Amino acid sequence: MPPDSFSVPMVICVAVLVLALAGVLTLYLRLRGRLAQVRGQLVQTRQAQDHLTRESSAWSQRLLQAERKAQENADLLRDTRAQHDLLRVETDHLISKRIPALLSHLRSPHVIVPGMQNQALAGTDLDRQHRAVLDALTRGIREETERIDEAAQAVIRGAMSRVQTQALRAQDLLAGVQQRYSGDEHTALLREVLGLDMFNELIIRRMQVTGIACGATPGLSRDDTYLVDLVVGAISRVENFELRIEGPANHLRRRIGVAARAAESILFTTAELLANAVHHSHGTLKVTIAVHETNNGAAIVIDDAGVGLNEDQYARASRLLSGNHPVRLVDLGNPPRTGWAAIGRQVAHYGMQVTVKKSAFGGVQAVLNIPTALLVEMPEDTRPSVLAPEPVRAVAPAAAAIRREPMAAATALQQGSMAVSNPRPEPVASSIRPQPPTAGCP
Repeated sequence: MPPDSFSVPMVICVAVLVLALAGVLTLYLRLRGRLAQVRGQLVQTRQAQDHLTRESSAWSQRLLQAERKAQENADLLRDTRAQHDLLRVETDHLISKRIPALLSHLRSPHVIVPGMQNQALAGTDLDRQHRAVLDALTRGIREETERIDEAAQAVIRGAMSRVQTQALRAQDLLAGVQQRYSGDEHTALLREVLGLDMFNELIIRRMQVTGIACGATPGLSRDDTYLVDLVVGAISRVENFELRIEGPANHLRRRIGVAARAAESILFTTAELLANAVHHSHGTLKVTIAVHETNNGAAIVIDDAGVGLNEDQYARASRLLSGNHPVRLVDLGNPPRTGWAAIGRQVAHYGMQVTVKKSAFGGVQAVLNIPTALLVEMPEDTRPSVLAPEPVRAVAPAAAAIRREPMAAATALQQGSMAVSNPRPEPVASSIRPQPPTAGCP
């Protein structure tokens, strides 16, 4: 075969081969470029994925925080609702139980004010706030009650003073009638007048005790007076005294009198103690009274055989009779029992002392102790009234019984202006004079 014919195929083969290689190379290069592009896109995709992963993680963290915050808010809301419910329950308990109990406690101290309904709250801020509310309410009620009570006492003082003045004028008119019709031919009229006079005297005593319990003065003043005469005058102020009271037994050894400034108060106090003893004793039982001299002054001892007092009543009597505690009208019962409160005011004002205890007869023994500062030595040229009993040691045992005078004579001693059928010297105890009406405290 000729050389030329062999070389043409070879050239063609070489050309084809070169073309093939060039095509392969071109394809390789294209593939390589494409691969680089894909790799770049893959890197971007990975970066985007990483970014998304990071964003997803951040959102997951935010979601978790939001969930925790929502849970905390839910717990806080639940706690707030529980506290609100607890506050509402305790406030309802304060309004429905504790405040009414406090009002009852202020009227009756034995009533107990309950504490918090939930004892776990004792000592907490809520407990302290509720206690502050109760304390403020207590102060307000007490201040308002005191203001109202003082106003009521002022009204009563003024009313009793005016009525007492009119009753004393009526007493003077009755005394004038007794003087004009003192003869034996007017015995029946005199008896009726004496009855009216005694009734008027009881009215005066009731007005006097009510006024004194509210801070007024006794409304009468006296000169220096024999103590035994004051006791006799006090006896004559008690209803049915001639049947119910035995005495007085005079155990004084000296000429003991009471200073003018305290004479009417001691007479008033003794009359109230006697009236109380008579009131709480059976109609057939006697109330005894005796006058003694003591190292520190003098004492008037009253014994009854009545129903007596229990421990609470003794405690209340001691509190009122001491005069050391302020007394309001609402504390005196309904209707008000003003006797002990009035005695307490006089005791506190003059420095006297009244004690009560169980008597030997099963009733009550009341002792009025009069300090030396209120006593005087009576002049030698004066004597107790004819109604005053002689000292016990100066009379024989058979004659130791107290002389009984008619009601007219005893009433004359107390009033100091009555004339009797048989004229006798006017007793020293009778020198009484009205005081100007006053509504002030003694």
